[in-house]
This record gives sequence, C-alpha cells and structure tokens, in this order.
Amino acid sequence: DEPWTEYSATGLTAPVGDHNGTPVHVTLGDSPPHLLVGGPTGSGKTNFLYVLIGALAARYGPDELEFYLLDFKEGVSFARFAGGRRDPSWLPHARLVGVNVNKDREFGLALLRFLAEQLRVRAEAARRHEATKLEELRAVDRTGRWPRIVAVIDEFQYLFHQRDRVSAEAVSLLEDLARRGRSQGIHLVLSSQDTSGIQALWGRSAIVAQFTGRVALPRARRVLAEDNPQADLLPRWHAVVNAESGARTGNQIARLPDAGRGGALDALQARLWEHRPAGRPGPRLFDGDVVPTLAGSADFARLTRLSGSGRRSPAALVGQLIDVDGSAATVRLSRTPGRNCAVIGTRVTETCDILVSMALSLARQHEPGEASFDLGCLDEDAAEVAECLQIRLRKDGHEAACHDLDRIRPLLASAAADVEAAITDETGRRIRPRYLVLFAVDMANALLAARNSRTGRSGLDNLRHLVRRGPEVRTHVLGWWRTVARLKEDLGGLGARLDDIGAWVALDVQGAELAPLPGGQLASWSPRRRRALFFDRSVHSGPRPVIPFDTASCLDGDPLDGPPDGSGDGAAR
Repeated sequence: DEPWTEYSATGLTAPVGDHNGTPVHVTLGDSPPHLLVGGPTGSGKTNFLYVLIGALAARYGPDELEFYLLDFKEGVSFARFAGGRRDPSWLPHARLVGVNVNKDREFGLALLRFLAEQLRVRAEAARRHEATKLEELRAVDRTGRWPRIVAVIDEFQYLFHQRDRVSAEAVSLLEDLARRGRSQGIHLVLSSQDTSGIQALWGRSAIVAQFTGRVALPRARRVLAEDNPQADLLPRWHAVVNAESGARTGNQIARLPDAGRGGALDALQARLWEHRPAGRPGPRLFDGDVVPTLAGSADFARLTRLSGSGRRSPAALVGQLIDVDGSAATVRLSRTPGRNCAVIGTRVTETCDILVSMALSLARQHEPGEASFDLGCLDEDAAEVAECLQIRLRKDGHEAACHDLDRIRPLLASAAADVEAAITDETGRRIRPRYLVLFAVDMANALLAARNSRTGRSGLDNLRHLVRRGPEVRTHVLGWWRTVARLKEDLGGLGARLDDIGAWVALDVQGAELAPLPGGQLASWSPRRRRALFFDRSVHSGPRPVIPFDTASCLDGDPLDGPPDGSGDGAAR
C-alpha cells in the first residue's frame, strides 16, 4: 500500500505471482545473484519482465534500486519506462532504457563495460572501508549512495550471434560480472526466447553456474535442468520460478498477473513518478531506429567560445557514440602533427552530415570573425549542402567561402603558401584558425595531379603540405574521400603512410579495407545504415562505432547569437 518501504542492503525480493493464493517470490541477492528467464514467442516472457520490474520498483525506492533496461529485439517493450509524448511519466528507478538495439550490439557491450566500471568503483570503496560486500559497505559508509543495480537484457543472445571482437569482449565482461557482481549488489536478468542455442553461454560453465535463479515460461528450453520437464506442463499465464539452478526440488509454480490489464503497470508507474525525488533526471533512452540530431545533442549545446591564453584546442563533433551516456565523438584540433580528419565512404547524405557537424561545432567555439572556413565542393550531389553550410556560417558571423572544381587548385596553393609563411614568421603574431572542409576531394585528383609550369608544384603537393604542416599553424583539413585507396593516392601514392590523418570516420567501407589507416588494422567492421566507425589515434586504442548526427535543422533557423549557455536536459532522447 505504501511504496518504497523496503531496504535493499541484504538483497531484493518481490512477488511475481501466486500459487493457490500464496505469493511466489523472486530474490536477487547473495543467493541467487542473477536470473535467467526463458520462454518462446507468446509464452508471456515480456509480461513476466514487466511484473518483475513493477514489483521491485513498488517496494524499493530509487536510492535502493536502479534499473538498466535493454531490449535487443525489434520493438519498444521497455520504452514505456522512459516516458514519451503520450505518457510523460517515467520509472524513477530507470537510469537507461535501450530499445531496437538488435543491430547495435555495441550498445549492449557498452552497458556491460559500464557495469564493469560500477563494479570496479564499488570494489575500491569496499576495500577502503574494509568491507567484503555491499551490505557491509552500506553499513560503514553512511554518506555514500550504493543502490542495488539490476540490469535486464531481453533477447541477450544477440550479443553473441557473431564470432567477433564484440562477442569475445561481451562474454569476458559477462563472466566477470556474473562472478563478482553479487558481492557489490550488481545483478543480471538475462532473458531469451530460446537459450538452448547460445553456445557462448553454455560453453562457459563459470557463467551459467552464477545464474542459479531460473524462470521458465511454458515450453521454455534449457532453462531448467535436463531432468526437469515442468516447463512443458505449464498452462498459459504460468511460470516455474526456481532458485536452485533449475533442479526439480526448487520448482515453484506461479500463476502470473497480466501487467497490461486495466493499465495496471501504467498506473503504477504514474504513481511512482509522482513520488520521485526532487531534481531526479529521467532515464536516457537509446532507440536504435532514431537518428540523433546535432541540434539536440547535449554536447553541442555545451560548447562555448574559447578565449584567453589558457584556452583549449577546439573540438569537432563527429557523431554520437554508441555508449551509455550518449556522448559525442570528438576530434580535438590542436597544434600537433596529424590533427586532420578524413571521412571515407560513398554515402553522400551521411558524409555531408559529418562534415557539417564538424564545421558547425568548430564555429560554435570561435568568436565571429576569429576563424575562416573554406568549403571545397567537388561533388555536385553535395553542392546544396555546402552552400547551405556557407550561409549558416556567415549568418553566425564567420568568414566562409565556397570553392568549386575550377577554384580548388588556387585555394590549395594559396592555403599552402599561407601555412609556409606562418611557419617562417618570427614576429610571434597570433595565428588565425583556418579550416578546409573538402567535399569529395578525390574527384579532383586528375586536376590536382597536374604541375604548375612556373613553380613545378602540383595541387596534390599543396594538399600534402597542408595536411603535413598545417595543424602546427592552426590550419586543419576536414576532407571526404570515397575510398581508402583514393585517400592514399592523394596523400602520397599506394606506399604512402597516412600518419598525417590522425582521425578518420569510415562509412560504407569494409573492415579489411581500413588496414592502411592508423588503427585500421584493429577494425572488425561491417557497414550498416546510419552507422560509422571512428578512430582518433590521440585517444583511442581501437576504432569505435558512432551514429552521424542529422544536421538538417542546424542549417536552417536563426544565427547563434552570443556564446552558448551550455544548457540542455542532457537526456539525449
């Protein structure tokens, strides 16, 4: 009757159904620490997860319990816990909700990495306080906030359906979390329509042994012990709840409620939402089918003008990382070698979005007139975007010029001469930042290969000089090449090193083709729509997947008057 009256120091317990009028409970604590849920389509698996989440949320407050909810199948089963236009309420315990992530296995990996970091933080706190588990830590550290964490991953087998780096790291993290999570109050609820074929799970006995909590819906396979056929005997709206690794002796038959009947779950969420602590932010919602916008990015909103002698180097926003925080992938353009960025691929819209995102985020960090932008538009399919970007930059008070195919040679020659003059200038004058945003550079290869009869230099010579020496005098190239081979040809031939390209973003490029690039040897990548692979050798040990921002709304509207205030809800919905 009164929500949030229970304490989670020793564990979590909640009823999920009844047997002849007696409640049947699920427990997450020292034993069992984790839960494996199985049931084929139509067996009521999603309904059971709703019941479990609702029952726990009704009894334990947000300071006692936090949820991280991830649904790999196509659909939005967990989206209801994040709030929306129809129902603005959200579950106060939910910190992350991920839906439609069946094509973004990296997001599941990101959640496991996040949980591993939480495990590390809690283990260090326990060592400082000479505690061995969460119950003891909470007893001695009264000022700390140590809620139990429950991560619910529906259709978790999608994490392992390919034999690649993602699967290998996910299995390793899952094994560590399953083994050590119990002592630090981190609990996993893994759910699947069919767990029998998950070789990555059943091949690692150390993982399976930790999931002593089992819930089998009608006709579930390999959730209970092999000599326990009880799931085949269940009628609809029933489940076997077992806390003894599926052994027959642990069977409890539960008749499950219908969480959707009469809007019961919605009413419960609305009630709990009204009781939420003041100032508590809503959960982050990651929807794999939704393209994030640059205008809606919290990191873009937080960009401020750089000023003063201690100013940091400007950062170009590339896209949104596939991580728990929804943070932006950035390239910091400092005065060090290699601080250029290459975008590689043939998808025009996404490539233009990346270049526009980088240009507008850089412009947002400079005072009007402080920096200049040269837009080299060499692909007619990108001409309209380049013209709109020029208008946008000029509206915001920046110097911007468009250069077509006929004017690209003079642009590169002039810029290369300016770089050389700045390098040899001993007056100590402040160097003005300059950005060359080049759309489809390789389309000008034949034109740029020709040598000037008077100087003996070609346009490619000037481009290579800009890439090699430009960053040290605040001149940076942000260029788009359609293939890795053409990038190599433009920057020195097939045997060229590409160290002057310190960061790159790959779209429809197979992983094997990225080997010549810095960090490309580590890439295992299969292209997919609205996803890219990003690497910055100054900060990354290997490439990371990103979602290019949709920048259309940023090319319209009013200019950005004055320095941004950095405000934003940070929800990254």
